[in-house]
Amino acid sequence: MSLFQRLGAAAAAFRSPLVASAQASPTSGTAPAEPWLVRLFGGGKTRAGQYVSPDSALRVSAVYAATRILAESMASLPISVFQFKDGRRTRVQQHNLVGLLHDSPNPNNTAFEFFEMGQAHLCLRGNAYAFIEGNGKGEIEGLYPQHPDKVMVRYDRDRNLFVYDIDGEQNIPARQVLHVRGFSLDGLVGLAPIALARETIGNALAAEQLGGEAFAEGFVPPVVLEVAEKAGKDQRDTYRKQWVELTSDRRRGPPVISGGTKLHTLRVSMADLQFIETRRFSISEIARLFRVPPHMLADLERATFSNIEQQSLEFVKYTLSPWIKRWEQRLNLTLLSGRERELGIYIKFNVDALLRGDIKSRFEAYKMGVEARILNANECRDMEDRDAYDGGDQFWAPLNMAPVDVPRQVKGGNAA
Repeated sequence: MSLFQRLGAAAAAFRSPLVASAQASPTSGTAPAEPWLVRLFGGGKTRAGQYVSPDSALRVSAVYAATRILAESMASLPISVFQFKDGRRTRVQQHNLVGLLHDSPNPNNTAFEFFEMGQAHLCLRGNAYAFIEGNGKGEIEGLYPQHPDKVMVRYDRDRNLFVYDIDGEQNIPARQVLHVRGFSLDGLVGLAPIALARETIGNALAAEQLGGEAFAEGFVPPVVLEVAEKAGKDQRDTYRKQWVELTSDRRRGPPVISGGTKLHTLRVSMADLQFIETRRFSISEIARLFRVPPHMLADLERATFSNIEQQSLEFVKYTLSPWIKRWEQRLNLTLLSGRERELGIYIKFNVDALLRGDIKSRFEAYKMGVEARILNANECRDMEDRDAYDGGDQFWAPLNMAPVDVPRQVKGGNAA
């Protein structure tokens, strides 16, 4: 069986999970990797004693929230295929990519799920992959997401091209793989953010573990009992047993000790450990890692009504815009042929959906756009998801709101 036949069989198995589960290798391209492979890609034990991997990092609520915010924000953006021709931009309807990108890239995933999964992989592992299934006419029929831990990228020096090994299949050409890279230093693969911030996330996991242990122990710290007389082993065991009996049932009230026995605690208090401050600092560090405003992670300590609005705009401008650019350029380069790009066809996300203000602000902006002849009525209606009407494509002048092709009378009786 040739390589392309094996890839076709893998794609068919992806479309039928029940059939795929009966094959010799039951794991799919989106299944998590083995632990040893996770360690190979940056997972490991931190100085705080926590094992941090992209999957275990999601146990930190701030990491989970930041990943979801970025993934869901990207997946929520409308995506369309356009053509720029003769100075005008028109939306393309008759193209095989329109349905794949807008509705469903494969029989198992919606477009929202596909982009959400891809962006989550970028946030946690720095790379997003999808196998491209085509037909004999050179058209793309499906995009199948692949787990980054099961993909290996290599550079073929003979052909000056990237090749991919995906879940046992080797030497897959780059034209058959959609590969969106995060921040990269070699142009081959993106850097894994979780691996780079392993110590920060390990500290957050350690703080959560400490808090859980404190709650489990009822905030009773480890203690040492000091007795006045010299005690042998049997007597020490007796004291120990009595202390456990006294503290095992707190409903009977506080334990009482006598006979010159002294109690010494071995753990500093939560206040001395600055437990709350440590948790709050972890949120700030994780927000900095993902470039997400702290108020979006429910950290409102320094938030005000004025700076929240500004931070939300900065989130779109400085956080989402680079990700949108990465996706757009990779989609255009990989999914469109050179001939299609020469014809002016391109793929674009609509970020206006995230910048929509309240209805009063929107309609005031539309009014200014119409009066300045930047927008016409149908363009404003399209942005409000309303149907166009006849005559709405005309631009109106601000003096008397007549169409621009109607002559105007100026002083002296001459037409303008």
